[in-house]
Amino acid sequence: MVERPRDWRDARREGVDLDRHAARRLGGPTIVDAIRSGSLDAELAGLVWLLLDGGVPIVVAGPGLAAEARSERRAALDAVLDLLPATRTLRPASGDDEDFAWMAGAETLGWRRSLPVSVPVANPTSTTILAGELGGGPPADLTGDRARLIVRAIGLGFGLAATAEAAGLEELLALLRRRPIGLTDDELSNLGIVLVVDPSRLLEPHRPEAGPRFASAPKVVAAHYLRPLARDVHGHPQRLPPAVLATWDPKIARFEHFAWGIAGELAQRLGRRTGDFELERERRSAVLSGLAVADPGHADRPDRTTIRAALDRARLAELPGTGHRH
Repeated sequence: MVERPRDWRDARREGVDLDRHAARRLGGPTIVDAIRSGSLDAELAGLVWLLLDGGVPIVVAGPGLAAEARSERRAALDAVLDLLPATRTLRPASGDDEDFAWMAGAETLGWRRSLPVSVPVANPTSTTILAGELGGGPPADLTGDRARLIVRAIGLGFGLAATAEAAGLEELLALLRRRPIGLTDDELSNLGIVLVVDPSRLLEPHRPEAGPRFASAPKVVAAHYLRPLARDVHGHPQRLPPAVLATWDPKIARFEHFAWGIAGELAQRLGRRTGDFELERERRSAVLSGLAVADPGHADRPDRTTIRAALDRARLAELPGTGHRH
């Protein structure tokens, strides 16, 4: 019998921080840990930070159904969610018991209610749904109809943070297309950022002279951006293929970055000018790089509260002229 993960509502008993902005494991790798250990680099993290601030959804995909593999995917997601702004509330989904009473408009997405809408309902523009693992059946946290509705809710304005068992982007999309989930390609185009991780490459062999070893999330081997369905001036649908944001090249032991190719699209989605978007991405990458600099003589490991406070200060210090267009 396959072990099924505990419901998100059991998080308190498993040592999870359940404040309104967090709902993630305590003691797991932070975004600083992830950069220090090479799970991703500051350039990719700076880009993800900027996109998450704009409400872009994120999914972490990786191979393996075993509890350890699921835990590694969740560790990678936890680390990246340190970049989520405090202005966005994380709303954990409740697994097979989820009835979406907090979601106005769930019926328009195909949901049949068994409970009335609660008051107050979640605000889509400031809420990111923490969905857990998406899949067709156990051991996934959200399966079938519930998994389908969670992805469709992006169309209402909700953000999404989730994991899934898939070795790559195409495998992830195939999983979500198949019944009992059955999402369409147009619905899948809303997924936003997809990070593909490889749990077998947690850390390079540790060298004592490199300083202290830090907690690690699995290696990100590819980062993709799913481009949402758009329409031209005549109302015709414009379906664009997913774009590659970055890939890990083991031959040169570093990330290759390609987001520059769609910088204009990303900037437009966030309501920024392209040049300003690029400048702000570079600045945020520099902030993260500074936080990740480790003193070999000190095994310092800033906690999540310290990191989030530093990121909030960095947001307030955004360079003049790099904000949203009005």
